[in-house]
Amino acid sequence: MPASLEIVAEPEDLVLTNEVEINDGNGSGGGPGDFDPGDRGGGGGDGDDGEEDSPAGIYRISVWATLTAVSTLFIVLGIAYVARSRSPKFWEPIVLPRVLWASTAILLFSSLTCQAARRAMHHVHERAYASLLGITAVLGIGFLVLQVTAWKELAGQGIFLSENPHSSFFYLFTAVHGLHLLFGILALLFLSVRAFLPAWRRRRLAYRQEIADVAAIYWHFMDGLWCGLFLLLLLRG
Repeated sequence: MPASLEIVAEPEDLVLTNEVEINDGNGSGGGPGDFDPGDRGGGGGDGDDGEEDSPAGIYRISVWATLTAVSTLFIVLGIAYVARSRSPKFWEPIVLPRVLWASTAILLFSSLTCQAARRAMHHVHERAYASLLGITAVLGIGFLVLQVTAWKELAGQGIFLSENPHSSFFYLFTAVHGLHLLFGILALLFLSVRAFLPAWRRRRLAYRQEIADVAAIYWHFMDGLWCGLFLLLLLRG
């Protein structure tokens, strides 16, 4: 009986030993069939890279959607302005204040500084980028100050918002455009301050460059929009 027990036990021991060896090989040996779902994201570090890439794309889409809506608004207002100007009843032309030429020149120059800021970011000149964004924002503020000066000049002539349809359109154009430009100024100031923070420089370079691109797109659009409005006011005045 003892000999029989040994014969029965030995195969069982062999089977158990073989099973352990097979499990060890598949579980930790890293063979061809080994696959761990967690390894798919293991090379990404802390996972922030994906989060950084996504917002930049969202910002680009958002700014184009915003600019499309703004364009539609001003196209409708422009069509209404032209249509109303063809009806001379109660339409009294106004002389545009000369300060508008100065404000237009300032805004055009601000586009140059904004583009320079964008290029600085693409060449990884962080301080120049931040400084040029700040200068652009200051020029934008100067533009708004001159626009208010133009309003005061018209008011001094007795030309107010409800004076006649022409003056109403002038105030409407400049006010709506100025409001959108103000949003751009706040964004530029925010980005300028943010560029000095260590957290900003830890973001991916591609992300920072795309944010600079988005800011430039919005600012250039505001510049071009004002030039179109100013030309319309000059030609249909």
